[in-house]
Amino acid sequence: MGHTGRAEKHLEMLISSCLEKLAVVCEPRHVMLQQPCTVANDSVTIDTLKIESSALASHLGNCTQVYVCAATLGAAVDRFIAQRTKIDNVEALCFQACASANIEDYCNSIVKELSEDLKQQGLSLRPRFSPGYNDFNITHQTDILRILQAHKRIGLTETKTHMLTPLKSITAVIGVQKKAGND
Repeated sequence: MGHTGRAEKHLEMLISSCLEKLAVVCEPRHVMLQQPCTVANDSVTIDTLKIESSALASHLGNCTQVYVCAATLGAAVDRFIAQRTKIDNVEALCFQACASANIEDYCNSIVKELSEDLKQQGLSLRPRFSPGYNDFNITHQTDILRILQAHKRIGLTETKTHMLTPLKSITAVIGVQKKAGND
């Protein structure tokens, strides 16, 4: 929300109120699929999908497996934001900021749990890397949604301009690598 430092009492109360409302309307869901991957030069092949992206290729390094994932807070969050925008723009802005933080936290918790499971196998995860980062073209949202059958499984779709709907959603690729010292 652009605020720095300690929030004033009225802002703290607004944030608390928005977080309470978010807890009521939020329906977090995710889907992920482990896929083989090959990194060569400035491209990455995930199963049969070839992605031209030097940034993604560099990020995945010598990973041979990735998790393709998608997560959403659900359509009720979008509806609530749209309703509140008509009534109170400040609350709508605060709610939107809380929802953005919530989807990030939700994805981080999924990655943390997966990371704990993989640690026992001597593996670790690279950070999430999403379409739209650097030269990883946003059009690859389409591919990720198709691979995951995200519409059917969690109700996640995209617009013609590849924006996710519901809005508080994320798609990403997460590389799997051997932990240092396990060579």
